[in-house]
Amino acid sequence: MSNQLPGAVVVGTGFGLFTHVRALREAGFEVRAIVGRDLEKTRARGAPLGIPLASNDLEKVLADDPAIRLVTVATPPHAHYSPVMQAIAAGRAVMCEKPFARDLAQAREMLAAAEAAGVSHALGAEFRYDSAQALLARVVRDGAIGAPLMFHRIYQQPGGDPNEPLADWWLDAAQGGGFLGAFGTHMIDQARTTVGEFAAVSCVLRKLSPGRPTQTSDDYYAMQFRTASGCMGHLEAALCFPGPFVMSTKVAGTNGAAWIQSGAAFGDPEQVWVQDANGARAIEMPAELINPAPEPFPIGELVQTEMDRWHSQGFDVAPYAKLFGQLKAKIEGRAPPLPDPAGDFRDAAANQAILDAARVSSAEGRWVEVEAV
Repeated sequence: MSNQLPGAVVVGTGFGLFTHVRALREAGFEVRAIVGRDLEKTRARGAPLGIPLASNDLEKVLADDPAIRLVTVATPPHAHYSPVMQAIAAGRAVMCEKPFARDLAQAREMLAAAEAAGVSHALGAEFRYDSAQALLARVVRDGAIGAPLMFHRIYQQPGGDPNEPLADWWLDAAQGGGFLGAFGTHMIDQARTTVGEFAAVSCVLRKLSPGRPTQTSDDYYAMQFRTASGCMGHLEAALCFPGPFVMSTKVAGTNGAAWIQSGAAFGDPEQVWVQDANGARAIEMPAELINPAPEPFPIGELVQTEMDRWHSQGFDVAPYAKLFGQLKAKIEGRAPPLPDPAGDFRDAAANQAILDAARVSSAEGRWVEVEAV
């Protein structure tokens, strides 16, 4: 048997460069190429990471290199469709970032194409492998608090420098952006994997930041939801809400409650706690869910936007390495190393259905049923 590592190509020179390349290597892939729109820019950005090939033609890269078994897509969301479909047409496994598609119809099309071709497919929902989020989902799914009744997650950033540029797609819901698209998909995926499928949503979208006057989309959302099983939930997040940083995740059930609690000191790992008839207690973190401390990206001149700065901190590399490890096992026909399933294109479409319903709800001021995938 060959000891050659399976090859991968990364499409996108922003998040793909900062996170996908490092995580793929940690998971045991060989990054053989990087693809971007501007060939010279792609060469310049890929060279410091020692990526052998830079290109602006994914189809040619896949035709020329049969050792590439995985395509990862980290372009802006409105540009996901073409590389995803090219990867599927070439018979390669594909991992696509979130938000997944322009709308549910396009998400369904990509899902159908991947399933018809029989290729492995995954969604960039890496925080399924954040230590505390993964353990909380396990605790709830295992019935430790009974049937879920209420899911609550809040996240408020105090805001950064309003003059620091954001990527264009973050500022435009039509391109899949806004804070709901960019960040809300993570919250939605966490809630779905913890308490079940959404049946209906009621959402408020707002712009709170006084800076960035050209922004045309939301930087704040508050979403209520109801699951198919009757659990209720509230998701709230703000890119810029002055005051202290706020983050909390709690789930109440028929037999108790569970929550994520920050460490006693700044920088300490988060813990998962459960409270039931026996009192409140911390749940031991399983060894396989422990992630190493983030390592910042070492090449500062590649940081050009606020998102680059966030992702250069390295906080998503370890969860992504776990995601890629799950996908690598699937590609190789092995059992996955973790029992926690990676998101796939069906999850991507389910998340997209919720995003679409949330935007309709905000525009029309009413509860909106979520379409089934």
